[in-house]
Amino acid sequence: MNIRIHHNVFKEFHPEFKVFFLSVTDIANKTNLKESIHLLQEMEHLVRLSFQKDTFPSHHLIAPWTAAKIRFGNKAHHYHTSVERLLQKVTHHKSVAASDTLTNLVRYISLKYIVPVGVDDSDSIRGGIVFHIATGKEHVTPFRRLKAGALYYRDNAHILGTKLDYWKSSTTKLDKRTTSALIHLEVLPPLTAQQVQVIVAELRSLITSFCGGKVTVVQLHRRKNSATL
Repeated sequence: MNIRIHHNVFKEFHPEFKVFFLSVTDIANKTNLKESIHLLQEMEHLVRLSFQKDTFPSHHLIAPWTAAKIRFGNKAHHYHTSVERLLQKVTHHKSVAASDTLTNLVRYISLKYIVPVGVDDSDSIRGGIVFHIATGKEHVTPFRRLKAGALYYRDNAHILGTKLDYWKSSTTKLDKRTTSALIHLEVLPPLTAQQVQVIVAELRSLITSFCGGKVTVVQLHRRKNSATL
């Protein structure tokens, strides 16, 4: 599978944007489900103690996503990243637990480190993955178009999700039968390479402990914007 970040992303969104991809294979996605839910619920409780409903947008790891909008004006539309959506639900006392183990682990890491993390079922991806900036002509349904400047990603057949005004297609959603997945962790400064390595290492360890399988990690950025998994 080819994975790529289009050069326009660095030009029109942020020059220091990075994505860490974790390719996960041969997992058992229904093992340790109760344990994964319990782990996530503990993090939900910690988030409710740490955040109020309207304070998390000022968090130092969320603020750069807002700053990206200001920097590029109307070209980049910032509403809520995936981690902000999770924080919104949790601070409104809603559980974000899913019915499969890997999704729960991804959400746990996203909430623990306040970073946007996405995941897709690899077997449902058609061809490769590319991150791109919308022109405003891209359709996700016959009646819905992406806003110009939106950061989105797609495979060879469909738009799979948007990253700033977060939206996710159900086409590649995980379930208990999932055996392979592609996780993508989006990074902006001030997160350092060392901090991201800690996050990736913990997520990798959780996956192999809870689900088994094999995890391969690839980093893409402005100087290396494509790779083959």
